[in-house]
Amino acid sequence: MTMLAILPSFAAVAKLVIPALTILSGDWVGELRVRDRSEFVQMRFTRDSVSVRGSLDLPVSNRWGVRTFVQLSGDGLRLAFPYGRDTAFVTARITHDSIVGDATLGGARMPTGQLVLIHRQPYDSAKVRPLAGNYRLAPDRIVSMGPMDEANGWLSFFDSRTRRGGLLYALNDSVYFSGPSFGVAYPIDIRATVKRSPDGRIASLAWSEHRASAIRASRLDDVVQEDVAFTNGDVRLVGNVTAPRAPGRYPAVVLVHGCCGIKPTRDFGYWSSYLAHNGIVVLAFDKRGGGESTGDANTASYEDFADDVLAGVDVLRHRRDVDPGRIGLYGMSNGGYVGPLAASRSDGKVAFIAVRSGSARPVGGNIDYEVGNDLRSEGFDDQAVRRAVAIRARVTDFVIEHRTLTTAAWDSLKAEVVAVQREPWYPWSRTLWVPHVSPADSGGRAYIDALRAAWQYDPMPYWRSLTIPIYIMLGGLDRSVPTAETARALRAAFAENGNTRATVRVFPQGNHGLLVARNGYEREIHSLAYYVPGFQDSLVRWIQQVPSRK
Repeated sequence: MTMLAILPSFAAVAKLVIPALTILSGDWVGELRVRDRSEFVQMRFTRDSVSVRGSLDLPVSNRWGVRTFVQLSGDGLRLAFPYGRDTAFVTARITHDSIVGDATLGGARMPTGQLVLIHRQPYDSAKVRPLAGNYRLAPDRIVSMGPMDEANGWLSFFDSRTRRGGLLYALNDSVYFSGPSFGVAYPIDIRATVKRSPDGRIASLAWSEHRASAIRASRLDDVVQEDVAFTNGDVRLVGNVTAPRAPGRYPAVVLVHGCCGIKPTRDFGYWSSYLAHNGIVVLAFDKRGGGESTGDANTASYEDFADDVLAGVDVLRHRRDVDPGRIGLYGMSNGGYVGPLAASRSDGKVAFIAVRSGSARPVGGNIDYEVGNDLRSEGFDDQAVRRAVAIRARVTDFVIEHRTLTTAAWDSLKAEVVAVQREPWYPWSRTLWVPHVSPADSGGRAYIDALRAAWQYDPMPYWRSLTIPIYIMLGGLDRSVPTAETARALRAAFAENGNTRATVRVFPQGNHGLLVARNGYEREIHSLAYYVPGFQDSLVRWIQQVPSRK
């Protein structure tokens, strides 16, 4: 039976029960089990004046926003949605925190599976942010956590002993949970129950993993955090400084954002808590145009971003708990472009740089590399990859080389792109915008000029100019950065300028985020949960050993 065949009766307006509608608000996560297959599911429900609608995500299958037909009656719920080449029908019961029901494929008379969902509380910063900090599970085991903008503000955590990382979501006001990996939130693998002191302060967590007995994780009073605001020209930048509570003069870092997606904020996940616990003062700020910072990241240059970072360095230089001779930068991904530029413009104020997964290629050339791996991740063969990378590289080179664009020249490029629009690999080529932009109007010219400025940026001249301590961490399975090429180029540059204090370290099993990976492609991120050995702890040791420039 097709889904279209059941629409007239199934999508008819039902008698809706207001309590059930209230219960359905928010997000639901769980598992769809059909025959011998089990798959992680996310669901959201919306309503208008007469009906309820559903939207279903299957992240592991890379299916998002699957339209789901919903019928409510009392505490019962019926769902229908396309699944594979068939239609899945679910008849379930609703409680305040769960949806459980039988699943049937197509016209089968008997259930062939089950849908189990639990209610994930809506994000509430007033409840989530106070949980940021460090928790001791054992003398040699600390769990550090903090909100992460890439996870819509939910808590990112890192376990110093097991190297486990993940995200904590709210099950209710006092219980937080994580699934078996970063991208899969169910079944529940970690449960953290908040324990408060009589005066309402967070005292500890009851931390349970793999359904084992809970361990008391005492909250450490080891770090302090304060909000800061500073300026770069007419741009106001806002963030926070996290520092060890014990008096002293510590090394310090400015965290340097990666690229793209949402506009990054000060929420770098567990890093501020983790580094401050290990004796390092941390400044994290909202990137221009993100959070509370003003400005526009879309029109800013790499020089602008570098000067934003240097404005943060000046904030740290005036703190009594910071050794001004040991202020450095820790950049992630695109931060590997901004970091060396900032250091080269700092007049000696930047004492060291650490970078995770930064590329030695110019920006445009690195995007070409990413396109190839995007297609490999989607299962395209070598011929398709070569053709997609070729058209992408053609666009990159054309934009960089044509500083003065004529409509005729641009039309010739558009013709090349339009000629491959029907190719199955085209949606991943990152050239879809080309036919819709024209240098004949001022907005189109400005857009192309901004791309040219970004794509031609090359970090290598700045790396060659630096003789300060440098620590580069690369993943052997990074599909966003050409690791072998980058390692060779950086080592050669450091040898050329005689920088004996520069280290390039490759973690063979690491992906772009330095999680232990099998192939490093984007599609496997949902199954990863552990960082490579020696990533976080070696970074801390390296920063602690950098001598003061005073």
